[in-house]
Amino acid sequence: MSDIREKFVEIISELSRIQKLPQPYRDEDDDFPLPRQLGAGNGLFINISKKLDQFIADIARAMRNSSSLKSQLTADEYREIVRRAFGPALAKIELDADLSHNAQSVLTDVEATVSKNIDWVLNNGGQEYAFGCTLFTYEDVAPFEIGPVRFEPRLIWLDRKASDGCWARVASNGRIERFDHQIADGPISKITKRRIMRTWQGNKLRDRQSSVDSHNEHDILKAIGDCPYVCSVKIEGFGGKAGQDKALLALRLALATISLFWARPSNALDGLNLYFDREMRNRYLLSFTRDGLISSGGMISNMPHAPWIDRKVLEANFKEYAPIFAIAGEAINWLLNPTVNHTRSELQNILVQAMLWFHDGCRETVDLKAIVCFASCMDILASGGGQDSIRKLISARLGIEESTKIHRDGLTVKEVIKQIYDDGRNRFSHGPMKSGKNVWGDKLGHDWSETRDLAEWLARQCLVRCMEWMATHPSCDNPGQLLKA
Repeated sequence: MSDIREKFVEIISELSRIQKLPQPYRDEDDDFPLPRQLGAGNGLFINISKKLDQFIADIARAMRNSSSLKSQLTADEYREIVRRAFGPALAKIELDADLSHNAQSVLTDVEATVSKNIDWVLNNGGQEYAFGCTLFTYEDVAPFEIGPVRFEPRLIWLDRKASDGCWARVASNGRIERFDHQIADGPISKITKRRIMRTWQGNKLRDRQSSVDSHNEHDILKAIGDCPYVCSVKIEGFGGKAGQDKALLALRLALATISLFWARPSNALDGLNLYFDREMRNRYLLSFTRDGLISSGGMISNMPHAPWIDRKVLEANFKEYAPIFAIAGEAINWLLNPTVNHTRSELQNILVQAMLWFHDGCRETVDLKAIVCFASCMDILASGGGQDSIRKLISARLGIEESTKIHRDGLTVKEVIKQIYDDGRNRFSHGPMKSGKNVWGDKLGHDWSETRDLAEWLARQCLVRCMEWMATHPSCDNPGQLLKA
């Protein structure tokens, strides 16, 4: 704490120094293009130096390191909260007064303001993030949830957001006004709802006069795009950027859970997309032969939906995978609120990490990198014990012994895991050298697609079976039990 007090003394001294120089002050060697300023909270600004700005960043970092909020506020968000608190605090003091007294006054005000603003974020700063997404061939699948993540057709989502209440508004001066009573049916106005529905029906509308409502309409259309579904997740007690990051991670894990319907989840995830992540577009290729011919081709970067599946089969899958959705939902809830007293945080921690590796493996375009992801998924489910533990996991959960042949070329489980984990994952992660010798040769350029397919198949089986086991053992929080039959 004494180090922080010393920083406050240095800030007052630096502010006193630059007040005596021509204004607006700007360091000659500062790479920031404009004079640095702090808002005083009354419409005025205080000019500061690069050095003073760095002192404030040091204080913000020290305050954040001493708090328990690292998962709820990013470093940038915390620094901005601290920076905003400094302006009004510095504006209150008389620079000619006692230096130590001024430093203590600013310290007290900054700590109080930061505490107040953070308390608001933690207790009142909940947000519901919404993203356009593609799911199935059908565009009218009933709303469903995976933990805190909700999927619904966009018209149902639009109805919901136009009717679930509104207690705040943006005033003409740009400030937010909050009320203790409901002031509108929902955050999306009736006019905006009608215009959005007509736009989604293919109608071209006249431009609106610029207003908060017209900007909302524009932003909704940009965020949802032409996606037939909207996926939403409510985040409580997080800063804006930290909440957005958590929401996106939760949504990607939920999409990975849905992809387990298909034997090749990577194919499914090519059509299960957030509009935020991957916009569908055509890719064109051009090549020339040695004898002077031109060859062209093309491909679609992302599919408009997951592979076709019969509607009755899809409905059956929702029933069959209900326990898996529930377990994935528990894990995602743990991700969003890890400090809450969860009944089995150990298994939920493991499952989140395994699902994340699995999702990234399915999305990866480089086969070797995908193998690393799928191997890591299985390794985490096997408590990080490497090849031996992965084989135990496969034996316990899949009922396949290590000597069982599972490949048309006669490869056993043990041989396949060696190919995935040792030849693929270890060599690519740690390099071709072992004990000073090159033990990999030219394998980096080999075709690893078959090994990738095997790794994805095994990782999916392990993930599904482990989630099924967790669903039937709700009171267990010992990851080691996944390795026991």
